Amino acid sequence: MTELAHSIPQRDEILSQRVATASGGAYRIHSARAVDRLRQYGFSQEEIYRLVAPRRTLARRLQANEPLTIQENDSLLRVERIAAHSRRVFGDEAKAERWLRKPCRALEGVAPIELLPSESGALLVEQELNRIEHGIFL
Repeated sequence: MTELAHSIPQRDEILSQRVATASGGAYRIHSARAVDRLRQYGFSQEEIYRLVAPRRTLARRLQANEPLTIQENDSLLRVERIAAHSRRVFGDEAKAERWLRKPCRALEGVAPIELLPSESGALLVEQELNRIEHGIFL
């Protein structure tokens, strides 16, 4: 099965989450599944705490099987979106993971992962990924 065929179910799930979040609905994401997905993208537990929800908050949600809040959903989807985009651009998980953590000259020497806590930062990272994808280097 092609990479595209594998990504369609995940894309549909992410789209459902985005629609629910944007409409103000509390899309019920099992925190454990969400954390596992980010781990599959190569994020460490500490990075997940920094980018999605603090350690104690996430631990409480996991223990109580609570859904993520709208803000936590936004953070999770933002990180997943950038991770998926970087994998598509670089075509290799290890290269994508290295790029996210390496200071980037086009981003003023900041590692892309450091910009992911905010949507405006994530947009800068996306723009840089688009430039790389299309061969436009600064």
